[in-house]
Amino acid sequence: MILAAALSLSLQLVRTSFDMLDGVSVEVIVHNPESHPVTATFPAPAEYELDLTDGKKRLWTTLQAPPPGVRFPAHTHVFMPGPTVLAIYVWNGALGDGSIPAPGTYRFRAKLLDTSPPADAFTSVHFIKPVPVSALSKLKVGDEVTIAGTLARDGMHLTDSTGTVALMRRLANATKGMVVIRGYIVERPDHTLAFYVKRWGMML
Repeated sequence: MILAAALSLSLQLVRTSFDMLDGVSVEVIVHNPESHPVTATFPAPAEYELDLTDGKKRLWTTLQAPPPGVRFPAHTHVFMPGPTVLAIYVWNGALGDGSIPAPGTYRFRAKLLDTSPPADAFTSVHFIKPVPVSALSKLKVGDEVTIAGTLARDGMHLTDSTGTVALMRRLANATKGMVVIRGYIVERPDHTLAFYVKRWGMML
């Protein structure tokens, strides 16, 4: 049997900068440089692990611990010569606890979870600053953006250093700390503007 030591990994993003809470599509690619198929053996169902780090510590991972006492049978995957897309993972921009990474540059790391010497790959991703509330009036209805600020006690208004915007729904239990919201501007029946909330979380 051909061992999997020759396999390598790479990561590909559709772009390198994203809004906070925007979906990030990460393509995990296995490369077989040989002229023949290579068989890799995996001890668990997961064939790869994808992590997000801030350069010092791991903030998020796809890897989950198996339930206590559960053991999985090993399986194999045959990789043909050249590149093979192992997975396209769409990360929603939130960490495991629901918090949102602050603007800045982070690093994705992928690792092949086979039994051969580990193959891994890295790529950087940058999360840009939220759109100022004062700029929302210049957007078209339906333009999707990310905003951030503090919530009023009613949970229906968000304020940053440039202004305040009404929200289309109440955000409960989020009146302390910096709130990050992904959504878009809508026009209400009285012709005033409000922000439709698609996703939200507390900034890390």
